[in-house]
Amino acid sequence: MRNRSLRILTTGAALAAATSAIVTTAPPAQAATTTHCSTSTSFALLPTGQGYLFPNLRAPAAGCDFVDNGAPYHFTVDTATTTVFTGGGQTQSYTVKNLRTECTHAGTSNGYVSAYGCHVPGTSRER
Repeated sequence: MRNRSLRILTTGAALAAATSAIVTTAPPAQAATTTHCSTSTSFALLPTGQGYLFPNLRAPAAGCDFVDNGAPYHFTVDTATTTVFTGGGQTQSYTVKNLRTECTHAGTSNGYVSAYGCHVPGTSRER
């Protein structure tokens, strides 16, 4: 009887160790959110040529299929408009069709989807 109990204990310990090794070596899940919006607006505070024209996005939630699955946030916008403050109280507006951008933060509030820390995927975030 003692040998049988010892075998059961040994088998249980080996199974627990194997299960523990599997759980601790599994790679963490990579969250990502992919969203399509029909329109968006942005405001760029840097003069043109010194920054990304769409560092943030604001779009009506009704025109987006936003479901927050975590960062990074990938947006495709059919018609994106940005207003750039060029200094001296002057502004310049730009419109881009089929904008593709990746943002570090996004969420919904008061019927709008807002995103920040945006850049073109594959390029430096420091522009």
